[in-house]
Order: sequence, then structure tokens, then C-alpha cells
Amino acid sequence: MTTKTRYFLFISLIFFLCSSCKKDFGGLNREEHQLVTAEASTVPMNLFVIDNYSDSLFLRENCRVVDKEVIGSVCLEYFRSRLLATVKDTLNPGVGIAAPQVGVGLRMIFVQRFDKENEPFEVYYNPEITRYSDSIQSGNEGCLSIPGYRGEVERSHSIELSYLDSLGNEQYEKINNFTAVIFQHEIDHINGVLYYDHIPGGFSALEMDD
Repeated sequence: MTTKTRYFLFISLIFFLCSSCKKDFGGLNREEHQLVTAEASTVPMNLFVIDNYSDSLFLRENCRVVDKEVIGSVCLEYFRSRLLATVKDTLNPGVGIAAPQVGVGLRMIFVQRFDKENEPFEVYYNPEITRYSDSIQSGNEGCLSIPGYRGEVERSHSIELSYLDSLGNEQYEKINNFTAVIFQHEIDHINGVLYYDHIPGGFSALEMDD
């Protein structure tokens, strides 16, 4: 297969995916849909960061609920692929990411499950923490949307979580240790909360990342 043929097939695939999304954006609004489909599904998206004024306002918004009916749709799966590519970007990797960090206001996150074999990244729709443990752990946190800084944050040692999985099924879990911290951090994002909000002194208390 020639390079020209591969390019033609790639463009045809993008056209098909975008066309199939015209009437049903999979929970995305028109602007988000254009943002997501601007590049191939394997290409990382641009991160929204707090030192950009419009980005910082968006990161403070509460995100929309993902309708169960759109889970598994072409458009949402396309976005899921791009969001995963972003958090796994070798140039700027993370252990979790939330949809608003790339400009999409959906209650959708990826978390690396360090508590599972092979430490997979998994997607969660409408995650909600239903219970926080009284026991607290303190740890140093950073954020892809707050580049160059870190801060000491206190989080619950364990949480109880409800969510919709990749098939749209309701699930409930108890999660502990560092993985619980990642969930708390990412769920904060879909509620418009940033990790330094939990630190006395806020952003001014952060330290420069080495």
C-alpha cells in the first residue's frame, strides 16, 4: 500500500467518523465535537492550563452528566481514544486526566489503576464519591493543567465510588491508597476544583517542580 493510498484511507475514515457524528455528537456540543475531531483519534489533545485566562475559567466549571445512551457511540469513543492518547503522551504523561482538561465539559475521567495487574488506564463516566474514609494520607501532587508546580495535599485514604463503566453499566467500588488519591484529584476536576484548593494558601503555597 502506497503512502498516498494510506493517506486517502485515513482521510476517508475521518470523514466517515465526522459524518456519522453530525446528528449525534455523543454528548459533545458542536464546539467540543470540532475540537475532538480536528485530529486523528491517536493524536494527543492540547491541554487546558491555568496560565491561559479562558482555559482557567473553563477549568472552574462544573461538567455535564454523560447520558447512558451515548456511551459506546462513535463520537464518544473517538473522544475516549484522544483523551487516553493525551494522558499517555510520552512527552507529558500523567496518571489520570479529566475531560475538562482538554476543553470538553463532560463528567468523564481516565485513571491509571495502580491497584490492578499491569496498572491499566480505565475510563469512568459520571464518577461520584459516595463515601470518604476518616483516615487521611498526605502526598505531593501535580497536575497536567498546572505545569511546573507541585503541592502537598491531604486526601482520604479510601473512598467508595459509583460510576458508569465503558459499557454504560452502573458499578460500585471501594478504592484505597494512591489510586484513591488519583480518583479524588480527577473527580475534583469535573467539579471545577483544582488540587491547590485543598492547600492552605492556595496556589501561592505551591512549589516549583524540579
